[in-house]
Amino acid sequence: MTTRPNFPVVSTAWSLLVLAIVSAAGFAQEGEQAGEGAGEEAGIRDNSFLLEEAFNQEQGVVQHIFNWVPSWERDGVRGNAFDFVFTQEWPVFSQRHQFSYTLPMLYQFEQAPGEPSFEGQGFGDMLLNYRFQALDGKVGGWWAAPRFSVILPTGDEQDGLGNGEVGYQVNLPLSKEFERWAVHLNAGLTIIPGVGAGIDPGLSPLVARDLNGYNLGGSAIYFLRPNFHLMLENVAIWDEELEPDATEVQTFEYLLSPGFRWAPFTEGDTQWVIGAAVPIGLSEDAPDLSAFLYMSFEHRVRAKRCE
Repeated sequence: MTTRPNFPVVSTAWSLLVLAIVSAAGFAQEGEQAGEGAGEEAGIRDNSFLLEEAFNQEQGVVQHIFNWVPSWERDGVRGNAFDFVFTQEWPVFSQRHQFSYTLPMLYQFEQAPGEPSFEGQGFGDMLLNYRFQALDGKVGGWWAAPRFSVILPTGDEQDGLGNGEVGYQVNLPLSKEFERWAVHLNAGLTIIPGVGAGIDPGLSPLVARDLNGYNLGGSAIYFLRPNFHLMLENVAIWDEELEPDATEVQTFEYLLSPGFRWAPFTEGDTQWVIGAAVPIGLSEDAPDLSAFLYMSFEHRVRAKRCE
Protein backbone atom coordinates (compact mmCIF):
# COMPACT_ATOMS: atom_id res chain seq x y z
CA MET A 1 0.00 0.00 0.00
CA THR A 2 1.42 3.38 -0.99
CA THR A 3 1.05 6.57 0.97
CA ARG A 4 -0.39 9.51 -0.95
CA PRO A 5 1.73 12.52 -0.05
CA ASN A 6 0.17 15.77 1.08
CA PHE A 7 0.49 17.56 -2.26
CA PRO A 8 0.05 21.16 -0.97
CA VAL A 9 2.84 20.56 1.55
CA VAL A 10 4.98 18.78 -1.06
CA SER A 11 4.45 21.61 -3.56
CA THR A 12 5.51 24.18 -0.97
CA ALA A 13 8.57 22.13 -0.02
CA TRP A 14 9.51 21.65 -3.68
CA SER A 15 9.13 25.39 -4.30
CA LEU A 16 11.41 26.21 -1.35
CA LEU A 17 13.95 23.61 -2.49
CA VAL A 18 13.98 24.94 -6.05
CA LEU A 19 14.36 28.50 -4.73
CA ALA A 20 17.26 27.39 -2.52
CA ILE A 21 18.93 25.56 -5.44
CA VAL A 22 18.63 28.56 -7.76
CA SER A 23 19.92 30.95 -5.08
CA ALA A 24 22.83 28.69 -4.12
CA ALA A 25 23.72 28.11 -7.78
CA GLY A 26 23.82 31.88 -8.28
CA PHE A 27 26.11 32.30 -5.27
CA ALA A 28 28.31 29.45 -6.51
CA GLN A 29 28.64 31.09 -9.92
CA GLU A 30 29.52 34.46 -8.35
CA GLY A 31 32.11 32.73 -6.18
CA GLU A 32 33.74 31.11 -9.19
CA GLN A 33 33.80 34.39 -11.08
CA ALA A 34 35.47 36.02 -8.08
CA GLY A 35 38.03 33.21 -7.95
CA GLU A 36 36.64 31.63 -4.76
CA GLY A 37 36.10 27.89 -4.79
CA ALA A 38 36.91 27.52 -8.50
CA GLY A 39 38.80 24.64 -10.04
CA GLU A 40 39.40 21.09 -8.92
CA GLU A 41 40.24 22.08 -5.33
CA ALA A 42 36.59 23.02 -4.81
CA GLY A 43 35.34 19.51 -5.65
CA ILE A 44 32.97 17.98 -3.09
CA ARG A 45 33.28 14.37 -1.91
CA ASP A 46 31.79 12.20 0.80
CA ASN A 47 28.94 14.59 1.60
CA SER A 48 25.82 12.61 0.71
CA PHE A 49 22.74 12.77 2.89
CA LEU A 50 20.79 9.49 3.10
CA LEU A 51 23.55 7.31 1.62
CA GLU A 52 27.23 6.78 2.29
CA GLU A 53 29.86 7.57 -0.32
CA ALA A 54 32.81 5.19 -0.49
CA PHE A 55 35.58 7.76 0.08
CA ASN A 56 37.33 7.63 3.44
CA GLN A 57 38.81 10.76 4.98
CA GLU A 58 42.24 11.64 3.66
CA GLN A 59 45.21 11.15 5.99
CA GLY A 60 45.29 13.91 8.60
CA VAL A 61 41.92 15.47 7.62
CA VAL A 62 38.97 15.38 10.07
CA GLN A 63 35.34 16.00 9.12
CA HIS A 64 32.50 17.25 11.36
CA ILE A 65 28.97 16.59 10.03
CA PHE A 66 25.71 18.12 11.28
CA ASN A 67 22.27 16.92 10.10
CA TRP A 68 18.85 18.37 11.01
CA VAL A 69 15.89 16.20 9.94
CA PRO A 70 12.32 17.29 10.77
CA SER A 71 9.55 15.04 9.39
CA TRP A 72 5.77 15.27 9.21
CA GLU A 73 2.84 12.96 8.57
CA ARG A 74 -0.13 13.85 6.38
CA ASP A 75 -2.49 14.48 9.28
CA GLY A 76 0.01 16.85 10.87
CA VAL A 77 -0.07 14.96 14.16
CA ARG A 78 0.95 11.32 14.08
CA GLY A 79 4.62 10.49 13.75
CA ASN A 80 6.05 14.01 13.67
CA ALA A 81 9.74 14.11 14.61
CA PHE A 82 12.77 16.36 14.73
CA ASP A 83 16.20 14.72 14.74
CA PHE A 84 19.65 16.25 15.06
CA VAL A 85 22.60 13.98 14.23
CA PHE A 86 26.28 14.75 14.72
CA THR A 87 29.04 12.63 13.13
CA GLN A 88 32.79 13.07 13.38
CA GLU A 89 35.12 11.15 11.03
CA TRP A 90 38.83 10.53 11.69
CA PRO A 91 41.36 8.79 9.44
CA VAL A 92 43.45 6.22 11.32
CA PHE A 93 47.06 6.77 10.15
CA SER A 94 45.99 6.76 6.48
CA GLN A 95 42.95 6.90 4.20
CA ARG A 96 42.70 3.11 4.26
CA HIS A 97 41.29 3.08 7.81
CA GLN A 98 38.67 5.43 9.25
CA PHE A 99 37.00 5.71 12.65
CA SER A 100 33.87 7.75 13.30
CA TYR A 101 31.08 8.09 15.80
CA THR A 102 27.47 9.14 15.31
CA LEU A 103 25.43 10.74 18.07
CA PRO A 104 21.70 11.43 17.50
CA MET A 105 19.49 13.82 19.45
CA LEU A 106 15.83 12.89 18.96
CA TYR A 107 12.47 14.52 19.50
CA GLN A 108 9.39 12.44 18.64
CA PHE A 109 5.68 13.11 18.93
CA GLU A 110 3.09 10.46 18.12
CA GLN A 111 -0.70 10.50 18.36
CA ALA A 112 -2.59 7.32 17.51
CA PRO A 113 -6.37 7.66 17.03
CA GLY A 114 -8.16 7.17 20.33
CA GLU A 115 -4.92 6.89 22.32
CA PRO A 116 -3.00 9.37 24.49
CA SER A 117 -0.20 11.26 22.80
CA PHE A 118 3.42 10.17 23.17
CA GLU A 119 6.39 12.49 23.41
CA GLY A 120 10.04 11.56 23.78
CA GLN A 121 13.21 13.59 23.54
CA GLY A 122 16.87 12.99 24.33
CA PHE A 123 19.90 11.10 23.05
CA GLY A 124 19.35 8.15 20.75
CA ASP A 125 21.57 5.09 20.37
CA MET A 126 25.17 6.03 19.58
CA LEU A 127 27.16 4.35 16.78
CA LEU A 128 30.90 3.62 16.78
CA ASN A 129 32.02 3.05 13.18
CA TYR A 130 35.03 1.60 11.39
CA ARG A 131 35.45 1.79 7.59
CA PHE A 132 38.07 0.06 5.44
CA GLN A 133 39.01 1.51 2.04
CA ALA A 134 38.84 -1.76 0.12
CA LEU A 135 38.82 -0.18 -3.36
CA ASP A 136 40.41 3.17 -4.19
CA GLY A 137 39.29 3.78 -7.77
CA LYS A 138 42.05 1.75 -9.41
CA VAL A 139 39.78 -1.15 -10.40
CA GLY A 140 37.38 0.06 -13.07
CA GLY A 141 37.08 3.42 -11.32
CA TRP A 142 35.13 1.92 -8.41
CA TRP A 143 35.58 2.84 -4.77
CA ALA A 144 34.41 0.65 -1.86
CA ALA A 145 34.55 1.22 1.91
CA PRO A 146 32.80 -1.50 3.94
CA ARG A 147 31.68 -0.26 7.36
CA PHE A 148 31.20 -2.14 10.63
CA SER A 149 29.41 -0.38 13.50
CA VAL A 150 28.63 -1.13 17.12
CA ILE A 151 25.33 0.38 18.28
CA LEU A 152 25.50 1.44 21.93
CA PRO A 153 22.24 1.55 23.97
CA THR A 154 22.57 5.22 24.97
CA GLY A 155 18.95 6.06 24.15
CA ASP A 156 16.18 5.72 26.73
CA GLU A 157 14.10 2.72 25.61
CA GLN A 158 11.23 3.75 27.89
CA ASP A 159 10.82 6.94 25.85
CA GLY A 160 11.18 5.13 22.54
CA LEU A 161 14.61 6.64 21.88
CA GLY A 162 16.60 3.42 21.83
CA ASN A 163 16.47 -0.37 21.86
CA GLY A 164 18.17 -0.94 25.21
CA GLU A 165 20.65 -3.49 23.82
CA VAL A 166 23.97 -3.48 22.02
CA GLY A 167 23.53 -3.91 18.27
CA TYR A 168 25.66 -4.35 15.18
CA GLN A 169 25.50 -2.91 11.70
CA VAL A 170 27.36 -3.49 8.44
CA ASN A 171 27.07 -1.39 5.31
CA LEU A 172 28.75 -1.61 1.90
CA PRO A 173 28.98 1.66 -0.03
CA LEU A 174 30.17 1.59 -3.67
CA SER A 175 30.98 4.76 -5.61
CA LYS A 176 32.07 5.65 -9.12
CA GLU A 177 32.76 9.06 -10.59
CA PHE A 178 32.46 10.15 -14.19
CA GLU A 179 33.34 13.49 -15.77
CA ARG A 180 30.20 15.30 -14.59
CA TRP A 181 28.41 12.58 -12.63
CA ALA A 182 28.83 10.26 -9.66
CA VAL A 183 26.79 7.21 -8.70
CA HIS A 184 26.63 5.61 -5.27
CA LEU A 185 25.16 2.28 -4.14
CA ASN A 186 24.56 1.03 -0.59
CA ALA A 187 23.52 -2.29 0.95
CA GLY A 188 23.41 -2.93 4.68
CA LEU A 189 22.28 -5.12 7.57
CA THR A 190 21.46 -4.27 11.21
CA ILE A 191 21.18 -6.86 14.00
CA ILE A 192 20.10 -6.06 17.57
CA PRO A 193 19.84 -9.22 19.71
CA GLY A 194 17.68 -9.71 22.79
CA VAL A 195 15.50 -6.59 22.54
CA GLY A 196 12.74 -6.19 25.11
CA ALA A 197 11.99 -2.47 24.68
CA GLY A 198 8.37 -1.81 23.77
CA ILE A 199 7.09 -5.09 25.21
CA ASP A 200 4.38 -4.94 27.89
CA PRO A 201 6.24 -5.08 31.25
CA GLY A 202 3.49 -7.34 32.57
CA LEU A 203 4.88 -10.17 30.41
CA SER A 204 7.67 -12.42 31.54
CA PRO A 205 10.98 -10.54 31.78
CA LEU A 206 12.53 -13.37 29.77
CA VAL A 207 10.58 -12.33 26.69
CA ALA A 208 12.93 -10.72 24.17
CA ARG A 209 13.39 -10.76 20.42
CA ASP A 210 16.24 -10.35 17.97
CA LEU A 211 15.51 -7.46 15.62
CA ASN A 212 16.94 -7.32 12.12
CA GLY A 213 16.95 -4.55 9.55
CA TYR A 214 18.05 -4.23 5.93
CA ASN A 215 18.73 -1.26 3.70
CA LEU A 216 19.32 -0.72 -0.01
CA GLY A 217 19.90 2.56 -1.76
CA GLY A 218 21.29 4.35 -4.77
CA SER A 219 21.96 7.92 -5.82
CA ALA A 220 23.05 10.01 -8.78
CA ILE A 221 24.90 13.29 -8.31
CA TYR A 222 25.38 15.83 -11.10
CA PHE A 223 28.32 18.24 -10.90
CA LEU A 224 26.63 21.40 -12.08
CA ARG A 225 29.76 23.27 -10.95
CA PRO A 226 32.87 22.01 -9.15
CA ASN A 227 31.50 23.42 -5.90
CA PHE A 228 27.76 22.93 -6.54
CA HIS A 229 26.07 19.56 -7.09
CA LEU A 230 22.50 18.41 -7.71
CA MET A 231 21.51 15.18 -5.94
CA LEU A 232 18.83 12.51 -6.27
CA GLU A 233 18.86 9.75 -3.66
CA ASN A 234 16.49 6.85 -3.04
CA VAL A 235 16.56 4.51 -0.05
CA ALA A 236 14.60 1.40 0.93
CA ILE A 237 14.64 0.30 4.59
CA TRP A 238 13.16 -2.88 6.07
CA ASP A 239 12.99 -2.89 9.88
CA GLU A 240 11.52 -5.09 12.58
CA GLU A 241 9.66 -3.59 15.53
CA LEU A 242 8.05 -5.05 18.64
CA GLU A 243 4.40 -4.82 19.63
CA PRO A 244 3.44 -4.78 23.35
CA ASP A 245 2.52 -8.49 23.14
CA ALA A 246 6.09 -9.27 21.92
CA THR A 247 5.07 -10.00 18.33
CA GLU A 248 7.39 -8.72 15.59
CA VAL A 249 6.12 -6.35 12.93
CA GLN A 250 8.12 -5.57 9.81
CA THR A 251 8.05 -2.02 8.48
CA PHE A 252 9.09 -0.80 5.04
CA GLU A 253 10.18 2.74 4.25
CA TYR A 254 10.95 3.97 0.76
CA LEU A 255 12.22 7.51 0.34
CA LEU A 256 12.95 9.55 -2.78
CA SER A 257 15.06 12.60 -2.00
CA PRO A 258 16.03 15.42 -4.40
CA GLY A 259 18.49 17.97 -3.09
CA PHE A 260 21.72 19.90 -3.56
CA ARG A 261 25.05 20.50 -1.88
CA TRP A 262 27.31 23.54 -2.12
CA ALA A 263 30.84 24.24 -0.92
CA PRO A 264 30.90 28.03 -0.31
CA PHE A 265 34.47 27.92 1.01
CA THR A 266 37.43 25.71 0.08
CA GLU A 267 41.05 26.48 0.82
CA GLY A 268 43.60 23.67 0.82
CA ASP A 269 42.25 20.89 3.04
CA THR A 270 39.65 23.14 4.67
CA GLN A 271 36.14 23.01 3.24
CA TRP A 272 32.65 24.01 4.33
CA VAL A 273 29.70 22.23 2.69
CA ILE A 274 26.02 23.04 3.17
CA GLY A 275 23.04 21.38 1.55
CA ALA A 276 19.35 20.61 1.69
CA ALA A 277 16.96 17.95 0.45
CA VAL A 278 13.27 17.04 0.60
CA PRO A 279 12.91 13.28 1.31
CA ILE A 280 9.43 12.19 0.23
CA GLY A 281 7.94 9.01 1.68
CA LEU A 282 6.50 6.70 -0.98
CA SER A 283 5.53 3.81 1.28
CA GLU A 284 2.97 3.42 4.05
CA ASP A 285 5.52 3.38 6.88
CA ALA A 286 7.69 6.26 5.64
CA PRO A 287 7.14 9.84 6.81
CA ASP A 288 5.06 11.65 4.21
CA LEU A 289 7.55 14.48 4.01
CA SER A 290 10.85 15.42 5.61
CA ALA A 291 13.38 18.18 5.34
CA PHE A 292 17.06 17.31 5.39
CA LEU A 293 19.44 20.15 6.26
CA TYR A 294 23.15 19.44 6.06
CA MET A 295 26.38 21.16 7.07
CA SER A 296 29.92 19.79 7.26
CA PHE A 297 33.34 21.21 8.03
CA GLU A 298 36.63 19.44 7.38
CA HIS A 299 40.16 20.57 8.13
CA ARG A 300 43.67 19.24 8.52
CA VAL A 301 44.88 18.25 11.98
CA ARG A 302 48.13 16.52 11.01
CA ALA A 303 50.73 17.32 8.36
CA LYS A 304 50.78 15.16 5.25
CA ARG A 305 53.22 12.31 5.33
CA CYS A 306 55.95 12.33 2.69
CA GLU A 307 55.27 9.81 -0.06
